[in-house]
Amino acid sequence: MPIRGTVKDYYIPLADYPNVREDATLRDVFAKLKARYDAADNFRSVLVLNAENHLIGTLGINDLLHALLPDYLRNAAAHYEGGTADLSSLATLWQEDCSDNCRQAAAGPIGPHVQPVEAVLSPGDPLAKALFLFATKTVKVLPVVEGKRVVGVVRRLDIVKEVLAAVLGEGDAQ
Repeated sequence: MPIRGTVKDYYIPLADYPNVREDATLRDVFAKLKARYDAADNFRSVLVLNAENHLIGTLGINDLLHALLPDYLRNAAAHYEGGTADLSSLATLWQEDCSDNCRQAAAGPIGPHVQPVEAVLSPGDPLAKALFLFATKTVKVLPVVEGKRVVGVVRRLDIVKEVLAAVLGEGDAQ
C-alpha cells in the first residue's frame, strides 16, 4: 500500500480533539484530558487557541506534569551544586504535600507552559509532507490550519499506521 492521499484524509477535526482557550487554567486542561481518557480516546496533548481559533501553541502531558512541580524542583537543574546530577532525590521533599501542591498549581494559568508549534499542515498537503515533518521534528501532533484557523490535528500515530502498511506491503496485490 503506497503512502498516498492528503492530510484532509487523515486529520482529526478540531471538534474531536481536545483544545482550550489561552485563558484556561491547568486544571481546565487536566479536566479536558480526563474526559477524553474516560472516553478511551487517550489524547496526550491539547491545542491552545485564541477566541478566533487561531493557534497559540500546545500543551503535552510532560508540559502539564512539569507545570505542577514546585519551583525548587522545576528550577533545580539550574541551581544544583551537588556531586551528581540525580535531582530525583529532591522529589522526596515534595512527597508529603504533593497532592495539595498539585491542586494549588493547577489553579494557575497555562500561559507560561504553552509550547510553540514547530510546524503546521494544510488540509491539501500530501501525506508524505506529514511523514517528513514527523521524521524531522520532535512533535507527536501537527495542527492542520486553513488560513489562520485550526481545523484539526494529524497524529504521528496515525501516520505510523500508514507507514507500517506501506513497509509491510499490506494491501498490495500479491
